[in-house]
Amino acid sequence: MIDFVDKCVVLAVSDYRDDDRLAKVLTAEHGLVSVLLRGVKKAKAKLKPFAQCFAVFDTRLVGRGGFLTPVEPMLIRDGFALCSDLRVFAAASVAAEATLSAICDGEPHTDMFLEFLKLEKALYDYKEPYYQAAVFMTRILEYAGYFREYAYDETPKTPVRMLGYAQRRGYADAENADDLSRRAFKYACAEYERAFDTELKSAQSIDLYA
Repeated sequence: MIDFVDKCVVLAVSDYRDDDRLAKVLTAEHGLVSVLLRGVKKAKAKLKPFAQCFAVFDTRLVGRGGFLTPVEPMLIRDGFALCSDLRVFAAASVAAEATLSAICDGEPHTDMFLEFLKLEKALYDYKEPYYQAAVFMTRILEYAGYFREYAYDETPKTPVRMLGYAQRRGYADAENADDLSRRAFKYACAEYERAFDTELKSAQSIDLYA
């Protein structure tokens, strides 16, 4: 029987049976787990905020086999605010999908967990979500062993130099760089897809919300 207490962030949610949902949850110390959230489709379900992508919470997780169940979870931050703005949602969705595809084992990935929380905070605190997501993509590539140092410029004019700026400056306010940040984010996604030989389906929405 599995039984542990950990911090969690929801990366993906899918329907499961009539009233339940199944969440792919990244934990701080126990890696990626599948969490069954029972009855969350009901109108007054207490666990409804925990069945939202990007929700962050503390909980005890127990179970046998593939699915775990939360016991008395404590919500730290729901994910609804990151879903209310389409550009923020697109940025967070690509980041979540990239994180999921980068984890292919049952080992802890505390660095990725913390980085995703940093991204969420940046999406709440700063403007230009595509810039914040570009920072995240460079970090996730580095954690996965695909480090590349991009050319740095104090006033970047190209996507590659914007990625160099993102590497050096990290999460920050990036005003007046909307289109350049979008192109840099797309470039970082393409780098990720080449490195992992995969397709980030959520990246297709980047241009829709330019």
